[in-house]
Amino acid sequence: MNGVYTETDRTKSWWVAKVYNDFVNELGRSRTTQRALFLYALKRNSSDYPICGGFVGEIRITRPYHECDGEKLPKWIRKAKELGFIPMDAILDEIPGEIIFSPQKLKRGQDSVEVWLNKSSFNPLLHPVCETHGVTLVSVSGRASDEAIKALYQRCSSRTIILCLSDLSPSGAFFDADLYTNIERLKPSGSNAQIFVKRIALKPEQVLELKIPMVAGRAESKEDRDRFKRYLKPYGLDPSKIAELDALEVYYRGGIAAFLDEILSTNVKSY
Repeated sequence: MNGVYTETDRTKSWWVAKVYNDFVNELGRSRTTQRALFLYALKRNSSDYPICGGFVGEIRITRPYHECDGEKLPKWIRKAKELGFIPMDAILDEIPGEIIFSPQKLKRGQDSVEVWLNKSSFNPLLHPVCETHGVTLVSVSGRASDEAIKALYQRCSSRTIILCLSDLSPSGAFFDADLYTNIERLKPSGSNAQIFVKRIALKPEQVLELKIPMVAGRAESKEDRDRFKRYLKPYGLDPSKIAELDALEVYYRGGIAAFLDEILSTNVKSY
């Protein structure tokens, strides 16, 4: 355990531990992401979030957890880990860069399948699923680089299906479309590879069906915001907010791993 911790640190960290334990007990999973825990805390709707007063460690009031409280959640999660209130590997962090997990045993005699996402924090949850199904897992930061797409062409079979997961946000909603555009742009001369890109989550229909809450997102370019607004208009969703992929951890039975396993267990061509 490192550093010096105030009573406020301990109080907020105990609250994180309570939310985490509720998550484990209700949903039956011991690891998840920071944003999933944030969305779960909002869903709990319990009036137990401690508000510290002017004196060190003084708790003046408790109230329901608010969306605006999420900014400091990473801080309290870190301290909860350091204090030993939750396991060090309980909350998964983002890892920058592009990461490829190739399965030990590729399935033969059928289309090659890959899963691409732009949230590496999910890798520990999705890698075992992809390994079971003989599927390659690729995580990138933001948008895929030219190098990542060139590497795709070097390993892909003549026919490959890429399944994409990303936030429903001004940039994330078009992760699959932008990826496909760049795949076509960088196709090597003379290549016979056929690469199909399919978005499996998060879709507007899933947000409506699963009753996933939309929350405030970070600022995007005006072009992205306008594009997002046009995309959401048929669904009646608020284009000033976003729905996060992490919500599948809270609102889909079995979490994101179960979601992906179900898709890979069926005919992926239908997605």
